[in-house]
Amino acid sequence: MKKLNKLIIGLLMLSVIAQSCKKSFIATNTSPNKLSNTLPQYLFAGATADLNSSRSQIEARYRFMIFMQYIVPSGSNALLGGNFDNPSTTTGTDAQVSYYNDYYSGVGLGMNRIIAQIDAMPAAQKATYADIRSICEVLDTYAAWRTVDIFGAMPYTQAFNPTQYPLPAYDYDYTLYKTFDAKLKSAATELQSQAKNQVNLGVQDFFYGGDTPSWLAFANTLRIKIAQRYEKRDAANLAAVLVDIKSNFSGTLISSNAQNFGIHNSKTDNDDTDDIDGILNIYDASYAFVEFLKSTNDPRLPMLVRQNDMGKNSAIFKTVLAGNDPQALTFIGQDTIQPYKGRYYGKHAFPASENDPAYGLTGGNRFITFNVGSGTQALDYLSVVQGCYFVKGGGFVGNINSGVEGPHLHTDEVWNTGFDPSTVKMQQMWTTYGETCFMMAEIANGNGGTALGKSAAAWYNAGVQASFDQYSAQATAYGIPADLIPASLGDYLTRYPYDGTLQRIYSQAWVHYMVQPEDAYALWKRTGYPQLVNYRAGQPTTAGNIGDGTGTAYIENIWDGTQNLLIPRRMAFQISTGGSGPGSGATLNSTNFFNAITAMQTKDASYGASGTDTKGRIWWDQ
Repeated sequence: MKKLNKLIIGLLMLSVIAQSCKKSFIATNTSPNKLSNTLPQYLFAGATADLNSSRSQIEARYRFMIFMQYIVPSGSNALLGGNFDNPSTTTGTDAQVSYYNDYYSGVGLGMNRIIAQIDAMPAAQKATYADIRSICEVLDTYAAWRTVDIFGAMPYTQAFNPTQYPLPAYDYDYTLYKTFDAKLKSAATELQSQAKNQVNLGVQDFFYGGDTPSWLAFANTLRIKIAQRYEKRDAANLAAVLVDIKSNFSGTLISSNAQNFGIHNSKTDNDDTDDIDGILNIYDASYAFVEFLKSTNDPRLPMLVRQNDMGKNSAIFKTVLAGNDPQALTFIGQDTIQPYKGRYYGKHAFPASENDPAYGLTGGNRFITFNVGSGTQALDYLSVVQGCYFVKGGGFVGNINSGVEGPHLHTDEVWNTGFDPSTVKMQQMWTTYGETCFMMAEIANGNGGTALGKSAAAWYNAGVQASFDQYSAQATAYGIPADLIPASLGDYLTRYPYDGTLQRIYSQAWVHYMVQPEDAYALWKRTGYPQLVNYRAGQPTTAGNIGDGTGTAYIENIWDGTQNLLIPRRMAFQISTGGSGPGSGATLNSTNFFNAITAMQTKDASYGASGTDTKGRIWWDQ
């Protein structure tokens, strides 16, 4: 990846980017004035292969998972608190995403290059690339939107036009949301036109395999997703988008898990390495997440959270039992062999809980060490999330370089015979059918009970079912033991039906978003759910508390013993200091960069004291 301090050079030159060695075959000059002979469909493959699958971006997803309390760092108070903002400071932390670099040096550059090439074709040839051009518009819009969605500003309308705009000005989320909608509508109109003699992306499309109807469904779904993000600022726009999609596109949205929008990575991507397998070795599952799933007897629990070592299907557990140590036998007899629930415990997310006896083992270290003969054996008491959705095998190989061979390396789960993590082809999910259903259920809830012809209850039921089906299919594909994958939802929707409340919808969306944690983060900013609550030792699980069994999810206030730390509201807007990490600009275009900060502060006082004051809010985040 290019260094971010050369970001603007990427803006000024339409030069190729080869994101990995797999794309080296496509490395040709792509100036609009000197177009390559490489066909657009192959350029598309080169620009998108393994998109957003760098290890740094997988790790960035873990930070969103920390914000939204799917996972909690193991270890010291500093690790627990260091991911959150101190209310008294004017700077803060963020998720370290590299969306700017990805866009200007990767997918945005690539899509604009292809669009320019198609536009320069003779009319007859250009007509055969109408679908591919529209798909490039959709993907470019998605990549730009997700960038401005968490930073608030980016060069867009003047980007990739070095002749006219050598130093491009920044655009802002409060104007771009309409720009994005217009582009998506135009692309969807073309994709719906059923034009003949179209060149098909086919296997060059790592998202939908060249299926144009799925790109149309995603374009319409993304229009609603963006409009809903700005609903508090512009409710009329959301209403207009819904009417337009119903009237002009027959209400076509993502309608099955087969149309989930996400990248299918190459077979060598997401291999277990010492950094990304931190999902296993560094993070515990959170108390709030595990207790909610347990309290509702959710059939997705074993597909989302791994069992601890406290069960007779664990070889090292049986080793401890065979040792007959009185202390071990007393502990095991008191705490473990509860069916279902005793194998799943999460860690508190707030620093004040750490090693405080009042919080028991859910505030302490993952491991419990027992005497076994003349030696000892460590067992995991705290669970981890099923990491196979992020890393092949979920950490199956272990942290090889450090020699860690801890109890969680699947010794407690009998893996399918012949399972080989190296054969797994990963898919990163970015917009899903389950998400679409929960989004539409929310809209129906506030729209007299229906949206695009379906009731809120129907959308809710479809969302829960889609979530179960998505995780079940991926769990099977990624090697989770068959006996941990329930055959069906069972009576879950009877026990936790749509009850007319937004809280019920939001709680289910939060569970579903474990593999889309950036969307859980946006949901929380937009709605305030899951709500933050104080958790104190001995607090009963009555209504309004974590694990109360009501079907409403809560997360914990980040109490450090003196004050509640804050979840960041946006990402830091700052000029990069180099490398391939986060950054919102480069020194060459610094005047426009600092003008952008001033403009966002002027537009909305809640933006914050500086670009790095991540307690501040982007305009849409009221």
